[in-house]
Amino acid sequence: MKYYKPDWYSIGGNVDANASFKEQNTFWLNECDKWLAQLASELTSKRAQELAPRTSESYSTVESQNFIILSAEDEKYTNHFLKFLEFSRTKILDNLKDVASDDGFAKHVLIITADQETYYDYLFMFYPEDSKVGLSGGVYLNDGYGHFVFPSQEISFTESVAAHELTHACLAHLPIPLWLNEGLAVSMEDVVLNRNHFQMNTAIIFKHQKYWNEDNIQAFWDGSSFGSTGVGQELSYHLGQLLVRNISEDYELFARFCNDAHFSDGGEKAFLEYFNISLGDLIEGLLGDGDWSPK
Repeated sequence: MKYYKPDWYSIGGNVDANASFKEQNTFWLNECDKWLAQLASELTSKRAQELAPRTSESYSTVESQNFIILSAEDEKYTNHFLKFLEFSRTKILDNLKDVASDDGFAKHVLIITADQETYYDYLFMFYPEDSKVGLSGGVYLNDGYGHFVFPSQEISFTESVAAHELTHACLAHLPIPLWLNEGLAVSMEDVVLNRNHFQMNTAIIFKHQKYWNEDNIQAFWDGSSFGSTGVGQELSYHLGQLLVRNISEDYELFARFCNDAHFSDGGEKAFLEYFNISLGDLIEGLLGDGDWSPK
């Protein structure tokens, strides 16, 4: 099923042409309201057809200072989630000062679908035809009016995914390599949720040394390994977080690196400039001698 998807390019041109800088936030909120009202109608209609004659759960919006949620969830769920999102936003912006930003159109939009089928139906509109969409518990779609989409699920799981995806949204203005983007997102999950899931032991080191070689390490630097399945994906996220932990001890230097790092070379040029060594040299201590640098 296809859902309403505004022509954000045309809308953006109209806003630029007719609104002053101070007025643009109001213009974007008006466009956002029209978009979500149409989408709520379509999702409610689909839900009613699936559940009839038992019930006709309606999608509606609730909002806070910086977020709008469209869902069929109850008030207790959405109010709790809004408070968590506001808390997460503050934590991410504070901990990634001079790197993260949530400047954009207007409020952050989150769509929570009532079931998995609707979730994937919606996601398919943003991917090329016949492409495969991996299993997930939520995504940030940096397309048009960037927004988040989640299936209905246990709130504690949604919070973990939301902290991760909100970090991606706050880094969307930077053309950073995926390993850096994901390393920051996984790290911010731990910060927001006040936990430390990062592990480093002999068994994990052995897994890295057994898996990576001078050829497949390029998939880490160019980001493609994060879309793989099995151990390659798992180790990519772990290695990304490890690198972020290691190079962020001098935060001021790290922030300058993040602002200059570019996905086209895996961040190598900026890393050489600020840290005076290659990224390959950085992971040689973990993987042993070899040519590990981005190509």
